[in-house]
Amino acid sequence: MAVDWSAVTAWFGRVPRFHDCEIVSIDLRRDPEPTIVRLHAFEMSSEIDERGYFKLVKHALVTFQLRGIIEQDFAYWNHQNALNELTIEDGERGDRLVFHGTYGIHGEIETKSIAITLEPVADTDVEKTLVAGRR
Repeated sequence: MAVDWSAVTAWFGRVPRFHDCEIVSIDLRRDPEPTIVRLHAFEMSSEIDERGYFKLVKHALVTFQLRGIIEQDFAYWNHQNALNELTIEDGERGDRLVFHGTYGIHGEIETKSIAITLEPVADTDVEKTLVAGRR
């Protein structure tokens, strides 16, 4: 099944790997309600801040709306849920949203359909958005 990444590519210019991004919430629901996965995404620039860290830019809250959950298997949910990478792959009966975890969540959700939306976040609102996304 084809997943529409246009909201993400319009903001980032490509489909990112979501390296070091964090899953801020998963709202599992039974059909016909959608399951919602929210991800704090950003791009790492080549600029260094005053503390010596790479500056993070293009902050966004990316929402994956999953309909028709077929199977889910994830573990290690914690207070951070940082990713090495997030991918969408072909499953046996649908699409699989795969969490390649670095610290926290690791696993996958197979579903009949995935819709993706993106909400840009101003640099000044990043912490507030992360807290709101966790609710």
